[in-house]
Amino acid sequence: MRQISLEVLKERKTKILSAVIHHYIKTGKPVGSTVLIDEYNVSLSPAAVRNVMAELEEEGFLTHPHTSAGRIPTDKGYRSYVDNLLKLQSFAIGEEERIRKEYEQKHGEIESLLSETSRILSGLSQYAGFVMAPQTQYDEIKNIELVQISNSELLIVLLTQSGVIKHKKIEAFLSQGEIAKLRNFLNDKLRGVSIAQANKRIVSEIKEFKQQEEEILKAAEKISDVFYNIQDDIYIDGTSNVVSIPDFNDFEPVKSLIKFNENKEKLIEVISKDFTGNGINVKIGSENAIAELKDLSVITTVYKNGERAVGVLGIIGPKRMEYKKMMSLVSRVSEMLNKFFKDMEK
Repeated sequence: MRQISLEVLKERKTKILSAVIHHYIKTGKPVGSTVLIDEYNVSLSPAAVRNVMAELEEEGFLTHPHTSAGRIPTDKGYRSYVDNLLKLQSFAIGEEERIRKEYEQKHGEIESLLSETSRILSGLSQYAGFVMAPQTQYDEIKNIELVQISNSELLIVLLTQSGVIKHKKIEAFLSQGEIAKLRNFLNDKLRGVSIAQANKRIVSEIKEFKQQEEEILKAAEKISDVFYNIQDDIYIDGTSNVVSIPDFNDFEPVKSLIKFNENKEKLIEVISKDFTGNGINVKIGSENAIAELKDLSVITTVYKNGERAVGVLGIIGPKRMEYKKMMSLVSRVSEMLNKFFKDMEK
């Protein structure tokens, strides 16, 4: 009997696993040997295909629901499939033009741009799209404006190098002259300093003020606390898209996304872990760190201001998704956002 080499066996398994996943993504139905032979040019006998599928099941790449003879992919199977996507599928020129036009309409204020990006990701993927605003702790201060809104209240307006604007009110009893002096002090000492460093910088530099300027000292200390307590933000759109996905017979994945929309800090905490990653990052089902995402897949990548990564964007959807297309979408949107950040500096 002719021996089959390990390379040939491995190639067969890869081809059959890819075909099973591709068909399951397309139909949502368990896949049998006949379908693979008829539709995916698998040149093996039905018995040989069934043997390979059985081996893939034993190895944890496939499983079969209940008494069905067909197989469906496991999280491990999806992971193998994603890892074998050596080349991302190029996005159609029409789609890229659509993204560009959407951006051109929102070119300007960074909050509008990021909000529009989450809608683009959601609209093109038909899943939930999200964009985490530039991480403020790494962002550098471009300008600080102080606006007196009453005798006892001062509005702090912070503009960062990435274009993010933060507002915060504090209690302060200052004259116009004192406000001008404090504004000059803050911009002189903090322009070009990261948010993370600003709090310490104020504390160390504040001693330059004379004791008789007690009210300025108090206001500066409160502004120092503002920098310490600045929170990152995230824009998420399309959570309702998941409701219509037939994969979910129960409501748990939908409830999880709704919770994320209501409690964005939790999602920020999860997504922030991908901030230092390179390229496209795919987490499938149980690979996600928290239980709320165990029935979902998350595709993320960072976006940059120049050469510096400043935030994370991506999509959340079912494990049964077109990974090539979704990975390409996330990649292309990131590239477009990088470009518009660069253009905003001109």
